[in-house]
Amino acid sequence: MSMEDLQKKEINAPAPDIGRSIIIESTYKTLGGESFEDTAEALDNLKALLRFRNKLRNDNEPFSSFHKVIEGITNINKAGLNKEEKKDRVESLTCAMMERANRFSPRVADLYMAILAEIKGEKYEPKFSMTAGKIAELKKSGDLAILFSPRASWEMKLNRIKTRLTGYLLGARALDKREGNEMDDDVRKWREKEIEKMPKMPEEDTDESEPGVDPMEREKEGEPTPAIWRIKEAYNRYCKYFREKAFNEWDAKSNRWIGTYQYSDAETIALSGNTDEKKGHIDLIETANIRAGKRVRVPIPYTHSVSKVEAEGRRVKVEQNQNGDISVFVEGDGEVQVKIYLAPHLDKKFKSNPRLVRTPEMPCEFSEETEKKLEEIKNKKRGNIERARAIAAYVRSRVKYLAPKDRAESEKYNSAYRNHPKGFAGAVDEIKEGDCDVVNTYFSALCAKLNIPTRHIVGHSVDEDEDGSLITHFGTGHAWTEVWDEVKKEWVFMDATPAGDPNLEESEEKASDKHQPMDLGEHEEAIGPTDEELEKLRQKLEERKKELSYTREERQLSECTGVELKEAREIVREIKEAEQTRLPNGERIMDALAGLFNAIVESRRAIASAYTGPVRRREGGERIEDIVRHKIGVLSGDTDPMSREKPVEKIKEEKIIGGFDLYVIGDKSGSMFRTVDGEALWKMQRRAIYLIFSALHRFERNLERAGLQKENALSVRTQGISFRDSNEIDLDKPLSPEFSPEDKVKLWHSLTSVGMGNGDPEALGIVYEQIKDEIAENEKRGVKDNRLRLVIACSDGGYVGDDDVKMQALAEELGRLKVVVVGMGLTETARSVKEVMTTEYSRGDIARDINDLPALIAKHLVWEAIKLFPEKAQRNAERIIKSSLEKFKNI
Repeated sequence: MSMEDLQKKEINAPAPDIGRSIIIESTYKTLGGESFEDTAEALDNLKALLRFRNKLRNDNEPFSSFHKVIEGITNINKAGLNKEEKKDRVESLTCAMMERANRFSPRVADLYMAILAEIKGEKYEPKFSMTAGKIAELKKSGDLAILFSPRASWEMKLNRIKTRLTGYLLGARALDKREGNEMDDDVRKWREKEIEKMPKMPEEDTDESEPGVDPMEREKEGEPTPAIWRIKEAYNRYCKYFREKAFNEWDAKSNRWIGTYQYSDAETIALSGNTDEKKGHIDLIETANIRAGKRVRVPIPYTHSVSKVEAEGRRVKVEQNQNGDISVFVEGDGEVQVKIYLAPHLDKKFKSNPRLVRTPEMPCEFSEETEKKLEEIKNKKRGNIERARAIAAYVRSRVKYLAPKDRAESEKYNSAYRNHPKGFAGAVDEIKEGDCDVVNTYFSALCAKLNIPTRHIVGHSVDEDEDGSLITHFGTGHAWTEVWDEVKKEWVFMDATPAGDPNLEESEEKASDKHQPMDLGEHEEAIGPTDEELEKLRQKLEERKKELSYTREERQLSECTGVELKEAREIVREIKEAEQTRLPNGERIMDALAGLFNAIVESRRAIASAYTGPVRRREGGERIEDIVRHKIGVLSGDTDPMSREKPVEKIKEEKIIGGFDLYVIGDKSGSMFRTVDGEALWKMQRRAIYLIFSALHRFERNLERAGLQKENALSVRTQGISFRDSNEIDLDKPLSPEFSPEDKVKLWHSLTSVGMGNGDPEALGIVYEQIKDEIAENEKRGVKDNRLRLVIACSDGGYVGDDDVKMQALAEELGRLKVVVVGMGLTETARSVKEVMTTEYSRGDIARDINDLPALIAKHLVWEAIKLFPEKAQRNAERIIKSSLEKFKNI
């Protein structure tokens, strides 16, 4: 799969995912390039981002939605997008992040909204003066620019979060909490009386819901909270929103949500048996005292479904309507306790027949500003969900959360909503204040303008108590919206409630994804890649960096032969390892051979020095030839007297051996599978062959550079063949002065593939026929053959049957052609090779330790290579020849 295909597979999601795609797209763009520097930089940036996240997490930094905003805009700014693309990305980011605004207390949310407006470059009117002051301070100090900057390091951003944001936000939240609980004595007494009137058990199910602000819909800290439903074994990470009933229709005359419902027996699922929150996906038990003989709604989290219901031994009817709402009916009368068992339902979806899905009719008039915004969303966004999210963002930025302090104030607002000439939603659009059910009704009306089906949901937003249990009461009542996804054919959770609803606030806000694992995470638009996704990208960048760090030799080998870069690196590495093989004295075999070969090259140029003169220095003169003449010239004022001698090189040519051929026969019989010191014999053999071929290839290149005249020229050729058995003889490297990339790869593959038989005579026979034919062809053309030829025939396990007789006969025939044959036994198992091949026509040797094989082959190579010295030059080269032989004497 190509890099482009891989990119398409991994990043082409059905819906945009803001920061996630921006990082993935830029990373894959880098992965598809050829720049090592760009890849290394992308890898460093990704590692820095992971450290940034880990540090925030490890330090328990609160307000992670702020961190996600900073991360998201930084990555957008780093991406190098054009103006239009950047605008779209910023719009998507801020729209998605606004969904989290209602999780903050009012002052915290105010700064959050102000920062989002700064990112968009839009004007925002803070609800609190302290917000305006903080934004002005962040701008003046340059801290806001650092938080958004693509160039500022993640470490610097982390510093600004800790020193400029966290303390302020903690203080703002504390101030909100204190202010939210403040009330004078008259108000306190009034609330105490109202609390006494509050229901202490679920009320009878109704088919309508009237939106309106209620001063008592949220409790104050320290107030008694008579429980309606108690949820046992609950854990807040798994459930927060408990859904009771969905309303599909809006009655504009009464300004109520209504519905027509058909009930049937509820579908149940089996309990999981898990009540350990550490293991996740736990069973829940809800209990309440209800009135028998009445249908009662049951609050069910999005993560669970009903398993069974018990009612003190009474007969219970569990029903559900067409929207999936659950209700119970206990036969008889009086008060009775019901116990409802809920099981995790991880793939729970709210489906509907698409033909029955309708957009509620909500006649109203909106301001010019709102109409313009709806038209903009219609033109820019695609699909119900994307458009609805944009509308929800607009609602949160436009409407303030309203919590009236007394009944008189709430009645004033409710009267305005219900009697406004522009309709209920038109009134909210104008007043720009409301609580959860008012604002979500307004949200549905805006969606209706773009023909987006919605339904109004009533239920509870619940936080756990200190003991981990949950209760619903008058203060947990909440309303939100479900939007129809026309692609997936299901209803999707969406809450347009603006910041300020204390029941939606996260107590710690350490991780704003607190409910994502099972509750609403799948319904929220993803913001940035997960840590797991980043880690996968990091691994890919590490691999790509490694690929791009390949040497020129490795890359050329891959390009010339078509092998993967990874394999090319292994081949080059093995050759380099082979070239590092050392003699017992610690000297590299390559260096020992190089010293000898260089001496051979120099010996081809018998230099005799003659001198001419006298000449001046500028004419090429060196040593002063006549000191008296030089002194006279200097005294006469001549700065460069004609008093020096000039050396002249004359090359004496000598007819000598014109070529050297090395043939190596490799053994690929079954015994080569054996290992010595943890390494396979075939691999050691291959490394030895690589070493010798590499050494002779360098020798050949030195000869070319020496520029010897034709009569003095010397060419070096190598050939490699190998046998699996008598019928499978492979030409691993053709006879040539080259050791090409193709040769290296072919040797690599061929000498890895091991067979099960012997083919020593057959392989040597092929070499014999080849040499014989070449000599005959030279004689036919009248060319005198003056090549020195050496055949190294490796064999593991010795010769089988009459192979020894055949090998001796072939060695005799090759000897008559002046070819030297060396039978090389590999390890003690082939000790007979030395005896068989030590004849007047050939010689034998044995590598009792396979690790000595490279040095052994080199030794025989040296013995023959000294013949390449011209006869008259051997006296001058006596020292190097003796030294070379001495190095290999005891091998």
